[in-house]
Amino acid sequence: MNGSSPTLRQIMVSFAYLTYCGEQISTPSPEATILGFIKAAIPQIPPLVTDGQAGWSVVWGPATYTTPGALYQDNMMFVAQNIGDANQLVVAVRGTNGTADLDWLMEDFDVRQMMPWPPGSAVTNPVGAMISESASIDLQIVLLLTSVLTGAGTLLEFLQSQASTALNVCVTGHSLGGCLSTTLALYLKENQKSWDASGQSIVSAISFAGPTAGNQAFATHSDGMFSGGPYPPGWDTSLNCTCDVVRCSLDVAPLVWDSNNVSVNRPNLITLYSPNIKFHGLEWDLVHTHVVSLLTNLLAQQGYRQIEATEALLPGTFNGQGTDSTSLPTLLEAYAQQALWQHVNSYPTLLGVLALLDSSIIVRS
Repeated sequence: MNGSSPTLRQIMVSFAYLTYCGEQISTPSPEATILGFIKAAIPQIPPLVTDGQAGWSVVWGPATYTTPGALYQDNMMFVAQNIGDANQLVVAVRGTNGTADLDWLMEDFDVRQMMPWPPGSAVTNPVGAMISESASIDLQIVLLLTSVLTGAGTLLEFLQSQASTALNVCVTGHSLGGCLSTTLALYLKENQKSWDASGQSIVSAISFAGPTAGNQAFATHSDGMFSGGPYPPGWDTSLNCTCDVVRCSLDVAPLVWDSNNVSVNRPNLITLYSPNIKFHGLEWDLVHTHVVSLLTNLLAQQGYRQIEATEALLPGTFNGQGTDSTSLPTLLEAYAQQALWQHVNSYPTLLGVLALLDSSIIVRS
C-alpha cells in the first residue's frame, strides 16, 4: 500500500478472507482455534495494522455451524471492532467451505427452488421479491449463530448491546459470503429498529465475488434500500449507494445463476476467457448442449439478477497463457483452473493485499 491509508475495499477484503481461517478443522468446537488463527493473522495484514499494531480486534464470535453428522463447518461469522473507533464494526461472513460437500449442495447449488423475502416469511415483502433456497437457508443459519466464546448471544443481540450510540456496521464476505453479506446487510437495515437503540446507525456492505441471491424484484428492492447515504467515513460516494458489490470481470461466480449469461444469444459464461480458452467446433457443440442448454432451462424461470448490476467491474487480467487445444477435457481443465484463480486469487491481487494469499497467514487447518 506504499505507506498510504488503506481503502475500505482493502480493509473489507482482508476480513472477507480472514473468514477462511480454520475452515478445514474437523474437530468439534473449533471456535477457540479459529479465533487464535484470526488474532495471529490480523497484525500480518497491512490494511488492518495501525502504527505497527493490530488496528482491529474480534469482539463477537467466531461462531460456527456444522450440519449434524458432517465433518467440516458449513458456516462461520465473526464481528471485529476498530480499536481506534469503538463504533466501527465489521461483520465478516465466510464463503463456501470447499472441503464440505454438504455446504456445496445445500448452500451453493440449491438454486432451482426460490423462497420469499424476507427469509422465514410466508408473505413476500415487497411482493415478488424472491431469493434462492440456498440464500434463505444460509441467512437463517447465520442469524441463529451464537458466540460461545464471548457469551453475547446472536448477532442481533450483540448489536443491540452495542447500539446505545450510533454504530457504523459494514458487512463483508467473499464468494458465497459475498452473496450472504449483502442479504444479511439488507436484513439488518430492514430490521434496524429491533437492534438499533439510537436509530442513527449506518449499515453498509462491501462484498466480493458474490453469486446472485435473488430475482429482479429482490434486486430492485435491495438497490432501493441501499440507495444514497448517509455514508460511512471513507466511503466512495460516487457509488451513490451504501452497497459496494465488488466483482472481477473474469470471475465466473457472479455470472453463474443469471440465465442471461448462459443463453444461446449471450453465452458470456462460456466465452469469458476467449480467445485464451476458446470452445469451437465439436467442443462448442458439446458445451452448448450439456452446459448452456441445461443451465438455461434450469434457471430461466427463476429470473436471477444481480443487485447493483451496473456497478463497474474490477478489470481482470488473464492468468497464464491459456491453451489452443481442441481436446474438450484439456479445455475444461484449463477453464476450471482459470476460473478458480480468478475467483480466489484475483481480488487480493487486484486490491493489493497479497498477504491474504499466504497460507501461513490465512491458516485453514
